[in-house]
Amino acid sequence: MPMNYSAKASTESNRTDVSDPAEAGPVGMSLRLKINLIFSALTIIGFCVLIYVEVVATRNSVREEMEASGRIATQLLGRVSNLYARDDLHELVNFLRETGRVRANEIRLYNAAGEALYQSPPSTYKAGRNAPDWYASLVAPPHNERVIELPHARLIVETNPTRAVLDGWDNLRDILFAQLILFLLADLLIFWMVGQWLAPLERIRSGLRDIEHGGHDVRLPPLPGKEAGEMGRAFNRMAQAVEDNIQVRQASAEAQARLDAQRDFTKLLHARIEEERAALARELHDELGQSLTAIRSISKSLMQHPEVAGGPIERHAKMLFETAGMTSDAMHRMIPRLRPIKLEGMGLVDAVRDLLTDSQRHHPGLRFELNVSGSIPVLDDELELTAYRIVQEAVTNVIRHAQASRAQITIDAAAQSLKLNVSDNGRGAQTLQREGHYGIRGMQERAESHGGSIRFDASSEGGLEVRVVLPLQSRDNNIEESTQQ
Repeated sequence: MPMNYSAKASTESNRTDVSDPAEAGPVGMSLRLKINLIFSALTIIGFCVLIYVEVVATRNSVREEMEASGRIATQLLGRVSNLYARDDLHELVNFLRETGRVRANEIRLYNAAGEALYQSPPSTYKAGRNAPDWYASLVAPPHNERVIELPHARLIVETNPTRAVLDGWDNLRDILFAQLILFLLADLLIFWMVGQWLAPLERIRSGLRDIEHGGHDVRLPPLPGKEAGEMGRAFNRMAQAVEDNIQVRQASAEAQARLDAQRDFTKLLHARIEEERAALARELHDELGQSLTAIRSISKSLMQHPEVAGGPIERHAKMLFETAGMTSDAMHRMIPRLRPIKLEGMGLVDAVRDLLTDSQRHHPGLRFELNVSGSIPVLDDELELTAYRIVQEAVTNVIRHAQASRAQITIDAAAQSLKLNVSDNGRGAQTLQREGHYGIRGMQERAESHGGSIRFDASSEGGLEVRVVLPLQSRDNNIEESTQQ
């Protein structure tokens, strides 16, 4: 049953990471961190632009203010000072003292001897504070000093932008402080929102890690958002496909293992059957053959005995002699079926040719044709015996059940496979519908035990055609492989 990812969150921390460190890629920044860094970089750039704009604006404003205030102060003081200076400089000094400090201007009055008669009082506006030197150097206008020549005196008006520069600095500092607070709040908000937006991606990443570690039953819950929801559904489809594929592969591997075990068992079973057949053939040839030979010798001796010759016992001895001979002939015909002795000395083609010759002799109404294509190499003993038994069983099936007048056998070795073809013009597929027909099953088991295949089709002449393909492995190859091992 697919497991929901949210149910596995508590056990994820107990999972051991068994991934190969060599296969792990370089550890980089998370997407969440990248987004916050980009936001911070844009904010810093915005701060820099804001500072630049504010500094330029303040510099222009201070310069304009200094020029305007200096020009007005010079014009007014120039005219007023001329009126007062005609009578007495004391009256001008009293006027300047009553006027007090003129904003953004330093006023000094000197007599003809160069003695200072008046000096503007210090500014009380933001007294004791000044803008930083680096900021003042950025916004302060060039030094401007105007001299008003009076009778017996000189009035100097000098612009003083320190208070205006301090106002600009205070404004900039307040703006930067407010922007910093706004940036911190926005960064926290963006960090939280990005975390919420990327939470589905983190679930997908954790799900992929679980699949990598073998948890193919992981499934994601419905994820919020259009894109995340589609990615979650695609992930679940992928995980289901992976799990189905693994299950199919496991089932295929198990079926292949069972098939291999069945092939090995069938191959071993046929090998034991052949061993028993060979042992039975030897017993028939040695024990029963000697016994039949002894019976023939005894019966022949009885027929030649003077007391038996010409009597009724001679006729019984002759019948015993002939019966023993027929039994011996039947035994000798049976031995090659139990163990094809000629296969060991002749090879597959000659053994099949001998089989067809013997079958032709006993069934003159059925004509056999043998066609050999290609060069047949020296085959492995088991493969050679399997091929012979399949041809033997197919020929026996034609003789007993096909009711055919002609059968054609083809042996071909090509494309690393041995191909056998037995076709006739008999009853066709009806020969496969008989109950208890174990010969067909035996041919199938023999072919499959060597990794081959067998097919039963209708022949071009209306009968049955048996097509067998066996993987070709010669005896020389086996010897070479065993030597290399």
